[in-house]
Amino acid sequence: MKLSDKNINILVAYPYYTKQLQEYLIGKNDINMLLDSGAFTAWKAGKVIEVDDYCNFIESLPTKPWRYFALDVVGNPEKTMQNYKIMLDRGFKPIPIFTRGEDISVLEDYYKTSDIVGVGGLVGTKKNKAFVNALMRRIKGRKVHWLGFTNIKYIKYYKPYMCDSSSWLTGSRYASFNLYCGNGKFEKINKKQFINKTDYMNGAGLNIKNVITKYGFNYFDLQKTEGWIGGNSTIRNLCASSYIKLSNDIELNLKTKFFLAASNKSDVKKLYDNFKNLRRMYG
Repeated sequence: MKLSDKNINILVAYPYYTKQLQEYLIGKNDINMLLDSGAFTAWKAGKVIEVDDYCNFIESLPTKPWRYFALDVVGNPEKTMQNYKIMLDRGFKPIPIFTRGEDISVLEDYYKTSDIVGVGGLVGTKKNKAFVNALMRRIKGRKVHWLGFTNIKYIKYYKPYMCDSSSWLTGSRYASFNLYCGNGKFEKINKKQFINKTDYMNGAGLNIKNVITKYGFNYFDLQKTEGWIGGNSTIRNLCASSYIKLSNDIELNLKTKFFLAASNKSDVKKLYDNFKNLRRMYG
C-alpha cells in the first residue's frame, strides 16, 4: 500500500462545506482538500452563488484548502471569466475552469495566469473521449484537471495532473461497483451475487474474497443484507478503502492526483477513517 508518506486527496464543493466539516478538518494535515465552487450543484437547484460570498468563504476558512477552483457559471463563459478575474484581482489564486464548447483561445488565456486549468463538460456528453484526445494534444503536457472524467485507460496514457471521481459511492448507492484489486485491475461485484451466496471459492471469486480480506473486511458480511445498507455498512467502507488504494496507486505510478469527491462531513470522515485504517495496516 505504502500510504505512510501520502496524503489523501478529497474534493468537496462549497455548498457542502459546512461549519461542522470546517471544524473536523482542523489539524488534519494529511488531507489534500480541493474546494470546488459547487456551481453545477447550485445551478441544478436553481440557485446563484455570488463571487463575493465565495471569496469571503475561502478567506474565513480556519484550515485553508490545498487548492480551490474559480467560481464558474454554468452556460455562461463570459461570467465565468469575469468571476475568475475578480478573484485574481482580490489576490486569490484559483484554478480556472475551461468548459467544453468554449473557444480554445479561452484555454490559452487561462494558462497565462494559472499553472493549471480545470476542464469541465467531460461527463455524460457525446464524443467526450474524442474531445479529451484533441484537448490533450493542445495542452501539450501542461497541468490539467479533468472534472469527473476518470477513464483509467486515458489516465494511464495522458497522465493528467489531477482528476476527480465520486465512484467510491456507487457501491452503497447502486449495490454494485468495481472493486480495485491492485496493479490496475478491477473485479465487478454486486449485492445479488453475495446475497444469493454465489460460489466465490474458485477463479475470480477467490481473488475477490482475498482482496476483500486484504482491505480488512469480512467477506461473509456481504452475504447479509445489512452489509449493504447504512452509512457504516461493510460495502460503504470497502468502497472507500478500494478507491483510496486506487487513488494512491495512480498517484504513485502515474503522478496523477486522483481526488475522491465527498458531499458532506460524513463522507469525508468515512474516507479519512478508512485512509487511517489502511495506513495502520500497510504503512
